[in-house]
Amino acid sequence: MSISDELHNEFEDSVDVANQDDVQKQDFSQFTKSELVDFLEQFKPEANFQEANSVLKNVRQQYDHLFEQEEQTALEKFVADGSLADDFKFKKDERSVAFDAAFTAIKEKISAHYSSLEKQKTKNSEIKNSILEQMRAIIASEESAESFQSFKKLQDTWKATGQVPLAEAKELWANYQALTDMFYNNRSVYFELKELDRRKNLSLKQEIISKVEQLLDHPNVQSAFNELRKLQDEFRNIGPVPKEDHENLWAKLKHFSDAIFAKRKTFLEDLDKAKVANHELKVALVEKLKEFEEFTTEKIDEWKVKTAHILEIQESWKKIGQVPEDKVKDLSKEFWAIGKKFFSNKNTFFKKLDDKRQENLEQKMILCEKAEALKDNQDFAETSRSIIQLQKEWAKIGQVPIKFKDTIFARFKSACDYFFQQQRDLKVQAESALIENLKNKEAYLKELQTKVKSTVVDTEETLLSYIDQWETLGFVPMEQKKALQDSFRDVLFAGIEKMPLDSEAKEKLQLKIEVKQGGTKNVEGLMKDLQRKAATVKAEIEQYNNNMAFFANSTKASALKEQVQTKISEAELELKKLLAKINILKG
Repeated sequence: MSISDELHNEFEDSVDVANQDDVQKQDFSQFTKSELVDFLEQFKPEANFQEANSVLKNVRQQYDHLFEQEEQTALEKFVADGSLADDFKFKKDERSVAFDAAFTAIKEKISAHYSSLEKQKTKNSEIKNSILEQMRAIIASEESAESFQSFKKLQDTWKATGQVPLAEAKELWANYQALTDMFYNNRSVYFELKELDRRKNLSLKQEIISKVEQLLDHPNVQSAFNELRKLQDEFRNIGPVPKEDHENLWAKLKHFSDAIFAKRKTFLEDLDKAKVANHELKVALVEKLKEFEEFTTEKIDEWKVKTAHILEIQESWKKIGQVPEDKVKDLSKEFWAIGKKFFSNKNTFFKKLDDKRQENLEQKMILCEKAEALKDNQDFAETSRSIIQLQKEWAKIGQVPIKFKDTIFARFKSACDYFFQQQRDLKVQAESALIENLKNKEAYLKELQTKVKSTVVDTEETLLSYIDQWETLGFVPMEQKKALQDSFRDVLFAGIEKMPLDSEAKEKLQLKIEVKQGGTKNVEGLMKDLQRKAATVKAEIEQYNNNMAFFANSTKASALKEQVQTKISEAELELKKLLAKINILKG
C-alpha cells in the first residue's frame, strides 16, 4: 500500500469514528412542551445536518415523556369523573399539534437533504467514472501539450466534484491515484511541470497542516474536531506532492491529528465522568425531593415554605449538566413525577381552601343582608345588641376569596356604621333635649321656691298639680337628676310644713308625694322598708307583752309594768302609723 493510500484510509477511518461518536448534546430534560415547540420552530437543521437527527432524538424523548404525563393525568381525571377507562380518547392540544408539525417539517427537510445528497453522490460517481475513462484515453494517446492540459483539467474537475457513495469511494480514489501516477510517470517530458504542480500541492498541504496544528489550542475541543474533519477532507482532495515529501508530510499531519484525537478522547472521557458525577448529584436531588412527596398540612405558610424549597431543588437540577443517556429518561421522569405529586397535593389543598373561602363568602353575604335589614331600625337598644352579635359572628367566620375581601367587608361595615351613626345622631338630639328640659326645670324650681316662701299652699291638689307640671317638663341628664329631684321634693315638703295640717296628715301627704315622684320602683322600695319596720315593731310589742306576765304584784313591779305598758302604747301607735302608710302605698 502506498503512503497516499495509507493516508486516505486513515482519513476514511477518522470520518467513520467521527460518525460513530456521539457529539455533545443539549439537555432538554427540563424543557416544557411549549419550550420544545419554540425550539423546533427556530431550529435550522441545515446549519449541521449531521447533528440534526441526534438533536431531534433528544427533543422527541422529552416530548414523549411530557405527553405521556399529560395523557395519564387526563385519564385519571376521566376515570375520577365516573367514566370507563376503555372509553378514554386523548385529544392533542394546540401545542402538541404544533410540535408534530414542526418535528415532521424538520425530519422531511433532513430526509430531503440526505436524499438529495445521495442523488448527488451517485451523480458525482458517474462524473468521476467518466473522468477516469477520459484519463485512460489520454494515457493511451500520444504525448502532447494538449494532452497534459486536458489531464490537468480532468484533475481540477475531479477535485471540484463532491463526495461519492461510501462503498465506491476507495475504489474510485485508488483508480484515480493509479492513473495519475501512470500519467506523470509516462510523461517524462512534462516531469518538470509535474514537479511544479506537486510542489504547489505541497505548499497547500503544508498550509492545511499548519491549520491543523493551530487547532490544538482551540478552546472548544468538539469544534476543533469538526474543523479537523473538514481540513482532512481538503487535504485528501489535493493532488500528489513530491515523493521525498510524502512520508514527512503524512507524519506531521498524523502527529497533529492524533494529538487532536487524543485531546478529544480525553474530553469525551472527562465528559463521561462529568455525566456520572452529574447523575449522582441528580440522584441525590431525587432523594431530597422524596421528603416532599407525601407532604400535607393545613397551614398556608407551610405550603409556601415547602414550595420555595422544591423550586430551589428544581433550579439546582436545571443547573446540573448532562447525565448518561441511558439513565436520563428514567431519572428525569422520577424527579418531575415527585414534583408533580407535591404540586397536585398542594392544588388539592388550595382547592379545598377556595371552597371553604367561597362558603365563608356566602355566610358573610348573609350577615351583610341581615345588617342592611337592621340598619334603619329605630329600636336602638335591641337593634344595637343584634348588630353587635352579627359583628361577633362575622369575626368567627374565616377568610373569603381575596378578590372579594375588601368589597364584602366594606359592605358589612357600611351597614353597621350607618346604624351606629343614626344612633349617635339620635343620642346627640336626645342630649340636647335633656339639657333644654334641665333649664326649664331649674327655672320652674326657682319659681316654686319663690312661691312657697311667699304664700301658703292651700290644698293637696295644688301640690300634686306642681308635680304634674314638673313631669311635663320631661327628662334631664342622669348626672343632674337626683340633685334636681331632691331639691324639688324639698320645696314640696317646705310647702307641706306651711299647710294648716297636723303632723300625721303632713306625714301622709309627704308619703303620697314621695310615691307620686318615685314611680312603681320607688313605691316597692318604700313598701318593703315600711313592712320591715312594721314587723320589727310587732316583735317588740309581743316581747313587751311576754315580759308583763313575769312581773310580780308589788309596788316596785307595778312601776315597771307601767313603764312597759307605756312602751307598748307607743309601739302600737308607731305600728298604726306604719300600717296606715302601707295602706296608702297599696291604695
